[in-house]
Amino acid sequence: MVKHKLRIGYVGVSIATYYASEYKTRERAIEGLEKLAESQDFEFIPVREEVMDEEMAGQAADYLRTQNIDFLIIHLSAVSMGDQLLKLLNVAPRLGLWAIPDPEFEGEIKIHSLVAMSQYASILKRYLKHENIPFKWFYGNVEDDSFRERFDVSVRALTAVKNIELARVGWVGGLSDGFHDMIFDERVLKHRLGVSVFSHDPSELVERAKRYDTSVVTEKVNEIKGAASSITVSEDSAFDRTTRFYLALKDLAAERGYDSLAVQCWPKLQSQYKIAPCMAYSWLGSEDGMAVSCEGDVPGAVSMYLLNLLSGKHGSSTLLDVTAIDPKSNSVLMWHCGVSPRHFANEDGIKWVDHVTLGRKFDDGPYGIAGDQIFAPQDTTISYVGDDGSSLLVISAPVVKHEHKGFDGTRGWFTNFELNKEPIGLWDLVNTLTVRGHEHHYAVGQGNVTSELMEFAAWKGMRLIEKVPYVDYLQIEGVNT
Repeated sequence: MVKHKLRIGYVGVSIATYYASEYKTRERAIEGLEKLAESQDFEFIPVREEVMDEEMAGQAADYLRTQNIDFLIIHLSAVSMGDQLLKLLNVAPRLGLWAIPDPEFEGEIKIHSLVAMSQYASILKRYLKHENIPFKWFYGNVEDDSFRERFDVSVRALTAVKNIELARVGWVGGLSDGFHDMIFDERVLKHRLGVSVFSHDPSELVERAKRYDTSVVTEKVNEIKGAASSITVSEDSAFDRTTRFYLALKDLAAERGYDSLAVQCWPKLQSQYKIAPCMAYSWLGSEDGMAVSCEGDVPGAVSMYLLNLLSGKHGSSTLLDVTAIDPKSNSVLMWHCGVSPRHFANEDGIKWVDHVTLGRKFDDGPYGIAGDQIFAPQDTTISYVGDDGSSLLVISAPVVKHEHKGFDGTRGWFTNFELNKEPIGLWDLVNTLTVRGHEHHYAVGQGNVTSELMEFAAWKGMRLIEKVPYVDYLQIEGVNT
């Protein structure tokens, strides 16, 4: 999943009149971080020598600048001076300040680390306020939960930052007709997040699909059929065409180094190849971990890839609509027409069916194949990168069992919503999304990664979508919200 490992630098600063050396605070920290680097799969670049004055800090900075690190942890291994901090600036784009507790609460003070962190934070926010240097603070010994929990979130969030800044999205066919709410500016998205977008015509994929050897396609068709709990597809040859399109998308992504795909699934592909490619997207998500947004939604593809980076799971996130509200159970049905990976499914599994909408009222339809599944109860995160990469939606909600199955397609009932880690009622949520004019797609990933999303947004300077409480009068954003 992660192509680019996070590179974390470390330097432990102190002054000679305190006891960092005697208590081996640097050695303890380095040993612990080396173990974390193995378990969390980041690259660790420590300065192992004592850094006890301005000159030593300058030497450490010179070394670290050659290492192309993404995040520098400045460990206040004992009390230190502000001049040491000044030498360590511009070593990495993002900083961490780490304080540790004193070994005793009585007698002579030995470490005095917390006050040093307070001083460094104040220097960054006051003396250097014009530079707007982002930093995160940590407290505790390396093995303490108070340190580990905050640090683990940062590793995942910063790994996502690095990979999003290098992300490549393949855009096939542009937006589906009329989806004006998802129009975006490629240049602004690149400037704000670093994401690069590359366009392809669907005919390129169709021609590629037609060239695959029949035996290769047949083997893959049998594998895909074998994963379904049932199959009710009208035209068996649709498996051949849709599987060929799956192979074309997979190979295009591999050849061009795409991290996610945004593909227009209608109306062009029906006229060019007589398919609805939902099955292809579903299979790419479940078997290859590839985020594929339907209807040409590039911000949706970026949002899905972001969730994939944070969740650490092999299978991909999915893209859904908010389709129905059930006030009695305080729940919302989130649905799409058959694109979700099969690892979302309950014990009934995924079924391969005719597409539930495309071609159903026309003589040349239906255009198969789509998935049909009900999501298993599970924790999820709902997100979306909006406004050309300047805003981020952050919601958590569990999927629950419901008395109604929901509309045919891939779907689940969601409830107990939290927006930005704060509980939000059903009508407040609907009001917020509507008054804010949120795009009508939502990326949904497995597990709760809202802390990581909120830290990602902070590092990238993104605006979080804030609650607009439900009222019975007109609300206009920026006027009375």
